[in-house]
Amino acid sequence: MENVPGFHDVRYDPSRIRPRTVVADVDVELLLGESFPRTDAKVEVLWRPREGTDVQRVHWADDVVNLGWHKDDDHPDLGTTHFQLETDDESVHEPGVIEVEAPLSFLEVCLDRLPDELQQTSDY
Repeated sequence: MENVPGFHDVRYDPSRIRPRTVVADVDVELLLGESFPRTDAKVEVLWRPREGTDVQRVHWADDVVNLGWHKDDDHPDLGTTHFQLETDDESVHEPGVIEVEAPLSFLEVCLDRLPDELQQTSDY
């Protein structure tokens, strides 16, 4: 994540050697390459290996929206992975349709999709 344009102050928990959660501050306009109504955000990446299917999350939070892709057991009716968008006024959950298993591949797919999802929230 340190090489993603706009990401800075990347932190690892519990450590860089054994990261389970990675958090980065984001300069939104640098990430998107254009002006945007919200300028600062955080991205949290979580990975918890477990037998069967690993728990993986890539989650965005700014002062207006929270959104992200979650591969967990929270919404089994939506498939292995779901996408969620939350604002003060609404909470939307829909199938995430991410077929990759490897944590790095999951992260790459989510980061590729992130700009389009953010653009859809520009009117919030």
